[in-house]
Amino acid sequence: MSRSRSAAASSSQKPDDMDLMSPDGSASSPSAPNTPATNSGGFSSDRKKATHLRCERQRREAINSGYSDLKDLIPQTTTSLGCKTTNAAILFRACDFMSQLKTDISDADKQLAQLNAQAAALEMIASEYEQMASSVPDAGQSTIQVKMLQLLLDDCFTSFSSQVDFTTYATITRTLLSWVESLAPNAEPFKSTAGKMVTMPFTSP
Repeated sequence: MSRSRSAAASSSQKPDDMDLMSPDGSASSPSAPNTPATNSGGFSSDRKKATHLRCERQRREAINSGYSDLKDLIPQTTTSLGCKTTNAAILFRACDFMSQLKTDISDADKQLAQLNAQAAALEMIASEYEQMASSVPDAGQSTIQVKMLQLLLDDCFTSFSSQVDFTTYATITRTLLSWVESLAPNAEPFKSTAGKMVTMPFTSP
């Protein structure tokens, strides 16, 4: 009786033992978790997160560096001294500085145009002087003529400098015509200069 119970117990344990054996004869558990796969997935997620944090840190550092460089380029104002400098304040100061630069450039362009007009007028005068000088005889031949011409040219240049406006080409043209009219024989400035020229032969040594 006891021998038959022992055989039955042995036969009931054999299927469980066979379930624990793999096809190649080794023992294995079919429900064991896949630990390597789980660890690999967690490592990939951590690496992506670390990469994202590093990129975000680099982006913020680049922005802060740009604001710092911009702050150094903008001159300090009296209103900004002693105040906390924020990124918004830096941008406002940059806008104001750009507006000031545009105004300065516009003023410089106007001044440059005025100087160009003056240079053109002076070149014209120099050309006239050269033509007059080429037609003047040698000083040894006629010293009095040279002095008379010098007196005429000096008086003409003095009146020209005081009457001609070099602001723009339009003002140069308008005031130049008025100056030419003042050189007419019946004009007072020309009469005064002509009187000096007439008396020069008697007053010059």
